[in-house]
Amino acid sequence: MENKTFLNNQVKQPKIEKGGCCYSRHTKNCCFVCCVLGALLLLLGVVVLAAGRGLLMSVVLSTMPLKDGTDRFNSWLNPPVQPHLTGYAFNVTNPDDVIQGMKPILQEVGPFVYKAVTVKDSRDNLVFNDDGETLTYRPRKFYFIDLEQSVGDPDKTFITAPNIPMLSALSSIKDDTFTKGIATGAILRTGFGTPFVNVSFSGLLWGYEDALPCFKIQRPSHCPAPDVKFETKETEDEEEDDWFDNDDFRRRRKRSVEEAETNLRDADFEAWQKPKKGGYENCTCMWGLFRDRNVTLRKPVTMYHGMSDLSMKGWVKEFDSSPVMNWWVKDSECDKLGGQDGGTLPPGLLKEDSLDMFIDLMCRRLSLSFEKEIKYPKDLVANRYIPPANAMGSHLDKNPERKNEDNACYCVDGFKCLRSGVLNMAPCKRTPELPTGAPLALSYPHFYQADPHYLNAVEGLSPDKERHEFYVDVSPEFGFPLAIRPRFQLNLIISRDEDIPIMSKFPEELVLPFLWAQDGFDHPSEEMAGAIRKGLDIPSKYSRLLGVILLAIGGGMLISSLVWIMWERRARAQLTSDVHY
Repeated sequence: MENKTFLNNQVKQPKIEKGGCCYSRHTKNCCFVCCVLGALLLLLGVVVLAAGRGLLMSVVLSTMPLKDGTDRFNSWLNPPVQPHLTGYAFNVTNPDDVIQGMKPILQEVGPFVYKAVTVKDSRDNLVFNDDGETLTYRPRKFYFIDLEQSVGDPDKTFITAPNIPMLSALSSIKDDTFTKGIATGAILRTGFGTPFVNVSFSGLLWGYEDALPCFKIQRPSHCPAPDVKFETKETEDEEEDDWFDNDDFRRRRKRSVEEAETNLRDADFEAWQKPKKGGYENCTCMWGLFRDRNVTLRKPVTMYHGMSDLSMKGWVKEFDSSPVMNWWVKDSECDKLGGQDGGTLPPGLLKEDSLDMFIDLMCRRLSLSFEKEIKYPKDLVANRYIPPANAMGSHLDKNPERKNEDNACYCVDGFKCLRSGVLNMAPCKRTPELPTGAPLALSYPHFYQADPHYLNAVEGLSPDKERHEFYVDVSPEFGFPLAIRPRFQLNLIISRDEDIPIMSKFPEELVLPFLWAQDGFDHPSEEMAGAIRKGLDIPSKYSRLLGVILLAIGGGMLISSLVWIMWERRARAQLTSDVHY
């Protein structure tokens, strides 16, 4: 008998009973959501695999600005690698012959290696400026001899070097007329009075006894009048050329590098620093080439910290509170400030980009170009940047490979313009006491890439690309320098002066090398290499790992949902078929 409805007499269809929770509406909704979510996770996994590295790299790069209190800022203050200053002196083996006009014969002596510690935040000498873009700091550098890496004890290694104070003084009066004779006599009677002196390597750098630099300085009131003439050779037991006045630091200088500084941020700097190359110490007049560069607070540097524009990180905006150098031709490109501060570089340097650096010791900017890739431990690959062959070329050079028209603005009126490869530094060495500047010239070591004229004027030099080239190796992704080797040579410009007998037989112009040095470091520390490797690996590894996880979860959810849907439809169809039957 058919089961019909009471009102319209229609046949009732049997109600199919659902077989438990698997057929419930909640299960169906959950399955639908799971299917959609799985598809989204699957799509997200594909996106992460394709673009995740770039996204995570952006996160890493966001930590690169020099923001106070961050790890990046602290690593800039305390680099994870130890820089060294390595110096070589040129010993003049035939000084008497040179005075008679013969070619100097030079002997390279070195290396002497100094641990270089730069303190950027001593006392209140680092501030973030109100413009929100820059910071200003005044560095102090401390140098500690590393005897293990040096060829010998610089206190006991003597060289014959040009008498820079005397030759500088004579150069400053060369064009005088009425007072030249009186001034010449005073210069030659004070100090050594000879064009060459025999001093220790330490003395040349940090200070040796010489009365001439103090000629115009008032002698301290508590000091007795001098009654002896200085010897022309330092004795090995002399301690006057030490870097610091107090006994503690005299002993410290002779210790190993590992025992060097303890707290160099809040020490009694005033008791140690030597603000000038020449001055009185314990009633003795001392002069040293780098005497004013050890401990003494340097000129302020204002640079971009990268928080507002990461590409500007490390770019120098001002030096000595000025946007121009005030050394070279006014309003010229040569005199404009700019270039990277050597302590930090921006990320993302490409091979086709030039690396412009400001080096105050060289009194100029230097533009470097990509040369090749260099491999380092931890599978790190760096881009090497070097100066082009004509970086220090003269605008007057007839050799097109050395000629550089852009360097014309380094030739300042009143100062001699030198040939390719040698820069007259007198304009940047002017002081109130020496308005004509010191007769110093800058070049690469051994006159590398300089006009052959300079190399032919002396004997004993052998320029070599591997030993004497300036280079910077940069990890391009983050802008970390894996190696930075500024290399430079200091030369004295000696000119013949027929009015002064002892100077009358010199060549018309002799550019005489007396020191070359390299700063920085030539490989990253293990800690630094490991940190860079980790930073490079995180975006790639994490993006792959996250992408695979998302694909696995999304795929699992999608597949399980589709399987349930297919099973549910088949089960429902089977149940319907059984009821009708």
